[in-house]
Amino acid sequence: MPGSPAWWAERADRAEPARRVPITLDRIVAGALELIDRDGLGELTMRNLATELRTGTTTLYRHVAGKDEVLVLVIDAVLGQTPLPLGVEDLGWREVLLELAGAMRGALGSHPNVAPLFATAVPVGPNSLRGRELILSVLRERGFDPILAADVYTALAHQVLASVLQEPMNDYRAGGLGTSKSLTLRSFYRSLPADQFPHLVELAHELTSRSAAEEFEFGLACLLDGVELRLQRAGTPPHR
Repeated sequence: MPGSPAWWAERADRAEPARRVPITLDRIVAGALELIDRDGLGELTMRNLATELRTGTTTLYRHVAGKDEVLVLVIDAVLGQTPLPLGVEDLGWREVLLELAGAMRGALGSHPNVAPLFATAVPVGPNSLRGRELILSVLRERGFDPILAADVYTALAHQVLASVLQEPMNDYRAGGLGTSKSLTLRSFYRSLPADQFPHLVELAHELTSRSAAEEFEFGLACLLDGVELRLQRAGTPPHR
C-alpha cells in the first residue's frame, strides 16, 4: 500500500546508493589534519588516512607522493589559518610583528599535535612564503638592513614556536608532575632544600604563576625591545 512502512522500505531499497564525495587534494589535507588533531601525529599513515576518508590508499597516491608530502601540505594548511594584518602600510613595524606573532601562535596553538613538525622542517609552502615575505617587506620598507631584517624574522618565528611547544608544561603547574596527579611544580619547588636551592624555593610562586600567553607576551616584548635598542645604538632608527 502506498505510504505504508513496507512501501517506504521497498522504495528505499530501490533508491540509488549515496554518491561518494570525490577525493581531492584539499580533502586529503583536511582529513590528515583532522586525524592528527584527534589521534596524534604518530597515527598518520597512508592506510589510516585512507580509512579516515573512506577510500583506498591507491586513490590517495593519485594525488600525493606519500606521507611526507601530506605532512608538508598539513603544515602549510595550518599556517594558512593565520590571518594576515590589513593596512600594514599604516602600522609601525612593531605593531605588525606583534599582531602577526600573536596570530601565528594562535594558529599553531590550535593544532598542538602538528606543532612539533615546525621544529623539524622549514615550512616552504605558499602560505608560509606569503607570511615570511610580508614580515620581511615590512622590515625592509621601514629601514631595516638586510641582516637585521632576516635575524628579526628568524628570532620572531623561534619565539612563537618555542611558546607553542612549551605550553603543555602548564599542565604540570596545575598538577600531574611525574606520576603524581597532586604534586604541582610550585609545590615541588617549595619542597626543595632551601639551603641548596634558596632562589627556587623563594621564587616558587613567581616561576609558576604566569599563563603561557603571559609568558609569550613578555618574551615577545623583550625581543622587540632588544630590536629597538639595537636600532638606537646603530643611530639609524627606521621609520614607521
